[in-house]
Amino acid sequence: MLKVLKMKDMRYVDWDDNKIITAIKKASERAINNKLTNEQVDEVLYIVKNKVDNKEYTNTNEIHSFVMEALFNVNQDVYLQYKSYRDYKKRYAESLKKTKELSEKIVIDGDNENANKDSTLNSTKQSLISEVIMKELMETFELNPEWEKAMKEGWIHIHDKGSRYLNQINCQLFDLGNLLKRGIYLNGGRYTNPSTIQTAFAVVGDVTLSTSAQEYGGFTLSEIDTVLAPYAESTYNKYYNYYLSKEQIDISLAEELAYDRTVREIEKGYIGFETKLNTISNSLGQIPFVSVSFGMDTSKWARKISETILKVRKDGMGEDKMTAVFPKLIFITRKEVNRNSDSPNYDLYKKAIDCSRTRLYPDYLSLDGENNNLREVYERSGKIVSPMGCRAYLSPFFHPETGEEIYTGRSNIGAVTLNIVKIAIESGKDIDKFYELIKKYSDMVFEIHEDAYERIGKSKGATNPLTFCEGGSWMSVGYDEPIAPILKASTASLGYVGLEETCQYMFGESITKHQEFALDIVRYLKKQTEEATKKYDHLYALYSTPAENLVYKFNEMNREQYGIIENVTSREYMTNSFHVQVAEDISVPEKIAFEAPFHEIATGGRISYCEFPYGVDNNVLKQAIDFAMDKGMYYGVNVISATCGGCNHHGDFDETCPVCGSEEITSVSRVCGYLSFGKVKGKSRYNLGKQAEIRERVKHNVGFGENLNKFSKEQKELI
Repeated sequence: MLKVLKMKDMRYVDWDDNKIITAIKKASERAINNKLTNEQVDEVLYIVKNKVDNKEYTNTNEIHSFVMEALFNVNQDVYLQYKSYRDYKKRYAESLKKTKELSEKIVIDGDNENANKDSTLNSTKQSLISEVIMKELMETFELNPEWEKAMKEGWIHIHDKGSRYLNQINCQLFDLGNLLKRGIYLNGGRYTNPSTIQTAFAVVGDVTLSTSAQEYGGFTLSEIDTVLAPYAESTYNKYYNYYLSKEQIDISLAEELAYDRTVREIEKGYIGFETKLNTISNSLGQIPFVSVSFGMDTSKWARKISETILKVRKDGMGEDKMTAVFPKLIFITRKEVNRNSDSPNYDLYKKAIDCSRTRLYPDYLSLDGENNNLREVYERSGKIVSPMGCRAYLSPFFHPETGEEIYTGRSNIGAVTLNIVKIAIESGKDIDKFYELIKKYSDMVFEIHEDAYERIGKSKGATNPLTFCEGGSWMSVGYDEPIAPILKASTASLGYVGLEETCQYMFGESITKHQEFALDIVRYLKKQTEEATKKYDHLYALYSTPAENLVYKFNEMNREQYGIIENVTSREYMTNSFHVQVAEDISVPEKIAFEAPFHEIATGGRISYCEFPYGVDNNVLKQAIDFAMDKGMYYGVNVISATCGGCNHHGDFDETCPVCGSEEITSVSRVCGYLSFGKVKGKSRYNLGKQAEIRERVKHNVGFGENLNKFSKEQKELI
């Protein structure tokens, strides 16, 4: 058999046809047009083998020259890709220069792409530079050039491209309950099932910091009241038995003392957990993007945990009583559980609203309302589907062995977003061409995700052990086993932004005057995800993208390519997903009613919110939230919650303190579906587009009382 000298390590190996076939097929994948046919593959192999016929020895350099000669004669597009890839020294030099320039910029100026990353810190700069390098590796060596070309031209945006290099999952609904019961290994130590509530909160904090650093998206602890209630009960039982063992303490007093000690431990435990999340960055250089959902458990200790979470958040964080950014609080609502005046958790619902009026969170997730897929899941299976991060939701998945419907313990693998505004402009208002372009680039998105499924599936359990091996996922694999079986339950997201600007381009009017057209676009996108799910046997979801930086980036690209188009590219940003433009004069009930139908379609991710003044009246806020919950929505309150560093005044201001005039303002506002520090001691963490968007936001007229009743009646008649 012909022997081949590998020039890399000067070692002889046997001739192998498959090595040539694999190499030229990879080059073919990188070719944008004129890919190799099976016949051409055979022809190239035939030519090369003829070159080495009757030889006893050859070497890899000689083989590469024969392959290039054969490709030049058979397919010049693939020849150019093969030659380009072989010319790696030049490409490495160019990539190194680019990453050096970007890294220097981060060291000197920081980065405002993610408002929850404090890029003034060295640890964050280190993380950002690492991400820049990984992003360049993905762009130059890993991604199909056709995908990269589409992204550079502004058709699509592959989110978190750098993080994708590590083949991580994007976000997840972590199975905290299962993990705690099983006990875990973390940093070489063994954590047994906690015996008290304060210990449980401490373990949850450690688990959150560790596991959130092994992915690059939202990390949700679903139904935390239910998960932690048993630890509160065991704490109570411990103290009850302790006090009952003392002389002169009867059962009644023992119960009272044990209850008080347990309540204090719950509060201390949660304060410690919240403080940890807001003061300690994980290894990604950011505050862990954590959400907790609660509100549906009516048992004694679950209620007390929910009540404590709301109390601690309302009281504020630290001596300055700052508004905490994380964890994101999600209050789950259902009429007979907590929204009706005679429901067992109605008092918690009212306390949640009182908390939201000054602290923005919690957001509210409805399990009521018509055409609400989350209500359907709850009524069908008893399962509550909490969002992952700020708005991402999982598609239904049934355990292949038991048939059980599963949500907790699952993840998303990433999102790719379409620039709908560019697609509209390129269509020249031709509706057929508009949908053809959506179809073309949606198909590309699914190809990108299929590549990600394959890449991530090869990762081993040890890459994220608490999720994949120790019980955080719906199923577990070994530390040295690939995680592909786990990904059968993972979703991938097709995102979109800019429906407002699309309507402005097509009709010269706001989206509010062309709701049906906008809904048709979202329905068409949803259809693409459904067809892709069938075609690829993976779970695809339609995602209303939380585009913090992207609404600025896409708009800048559109403006550069097409110039200033009034109300299309004329602002510093485009409008997020299906939302009404932030400066539009629209009442609260009108905005809720307008955006509600989009929630029904974009089941993979959506949220709506209205702008209120700081400290809005509880009754007004309750009417808004009630109305949104009746519509089956995921809904949040949007105000600026600012603290003056000079006199500690709190309120709705962002530039200077109205009391002392200080500019040392630290403010919290809603970026997209989540909160972030708009300013820290007077310095903004937002990009220029987001800063402009926040300046243009208007408070929505409440329009409640008789107006709301009339509006609701009119809406029902229309339906």
